[in-house]
Order: sequence, then structure tokens, then C-alpha cells
Amino acid sequence: MKNLKYQLIALLCFLFSTPAFTQMNAEDPYESFNRSMFEFNIAFHDLVGEPIGKSYKKYVPQPARTGVHNFFINLKMPLNMTNNLLQGEVEQALGDFMRFTINTVFGLGGLLDIATPAGLPYQKEDFGQTLYKWGLWKESSFVVLPVVGGYTFRELIGAGVDGSYNPTYNYIIQTDMQGRTKILIADQFDNYVQVMDLIETVKDSYDPYIFYRESYLQYRNNLIYDGNPPKPDLDDFDFN
Repeated sequence: MKNLKYQLIALLCFLFSTPAFTQMNAEDPYESFNRSMFEFNIAFHDLVGEPIGKSYKKYVPQPARTGVHNFFINLKMPLNMTNNLLQGEVEQALGDFMRFTINTVFGLGGLLDIATPAGLPYQKEDFGQTLYKWGLWKESSFVVLPVVGGYTFRELIGAGVDGSYNPTYNYIIQTDMQGRTKILIADQFDNYVQVMDLIETVKDSYDPYIFYRESYLQYRNNLIYDGNPPKPDLDDFDFN
């Protein structure tokens, strides 16, 4: 598994150093690669993802699907709490701990979300956001990977750290790498099902890739600023 990880990193480094990337958009330096991966992912969605997703939604009742989604959100809470502590957000970390405790004990291991109606909503935190708030990586390029979709490089590195040191796996579930992989795949599928219907909106836009990129970057920006991103400075716009 470690060798596979290093091979993937080496492959990405090779791809981003090839002549295909010599002509780059300064705002999206890997646009050529990203567009090809985006088209691949759309084709994968049409041929594989959408049929499986529709079957899942057809044969698995909504209450069961909601329970699965709640369960995976609950698994993320120890990692959320860790990143909030690393960011100095003690109050939010305490809220994560309370949310995890309430839903685990009274929500059948997280299948029921009791905490949100009680005023403890889920707010995603990851190590990519932590890096930004530490001021270590303020600018980060956008990249689209096959099947898994869009990331910023900061988020991608953060995901590697989160996966290696996730307290849920290390101290609560105590599963091996095979178990982690199964949980990750199931979680990614659940995330995909949540947004599957929006993909048609992306495909119908004037430039689907640009629409996808800008939507994703706005989503990450909202996460970094906990839903309250700074308003753009009007001095940055040329109205002439």
C-alpha cells in the first residue's frame, strides 16, 4: 500500500512536469490535464456511477440511506475535533465532542442524527483547512483526479495526513488498512450519491469544467471561512 502511494505521487509529479503542461493558465496551471480527467469522470459517471447510484436509491429506502449518511458523518467527528483543536477552535472542538458523544450513545452509533436538532450541526474540518489557517499554504492549485474528482493540492496533502492520523481508525474502530479502504470507498460512494443529481446541472452549463472548478473552489473557500468568506474588494474590479 505504501509503495502504491509513492508510485501515485511519482506519477503525479511526472504528469505535471511533462511538455503537455508547458502552456498553462496562471489561475489553473493544470487545466489541460484537469479537463481530460474531468471528461473521464463524466464518462465514468454516465457509464458506471449513475446506474449504480440510481439502483442504490431505488432499492435502499430513504431512511436507511439517511442512516448510512449519518453514520459516516459521525465517524468524521473525532477527526473534526482534532483539526479544530489544531486551529485553536476550542469551542468548536468541544461541540464536535458533544455531537459525537450524543449521536454515538443515543443515536444508535450515529445512525440517527440527534445532535443537529439539538443545536450541534456538522461543520466539516480537515487538515487542508488547518494548513491554510496556520498560514503555511495560502495559495493552492486545483487538480482533478480520476474517479475521486476535484481537489486543491493543499486539500490533497491534508487528506493524506488526515488518513494517516485519523483518531477514529487509530483509537475507536482500530481497523487495519483493508478496513480503512472499505470504509473510505463506502464513504466516497455515499458522498457521490448526495450530489449525483447535481451533475446534470454541471453538464448543462456553458463550460461544464469551468462551472465545476469554480463551484468547487467556492465550496472549499466556504469551508475555510466556516461559511462566512470575506466579500471581494471592489477595488480589485475594473469597471471601465
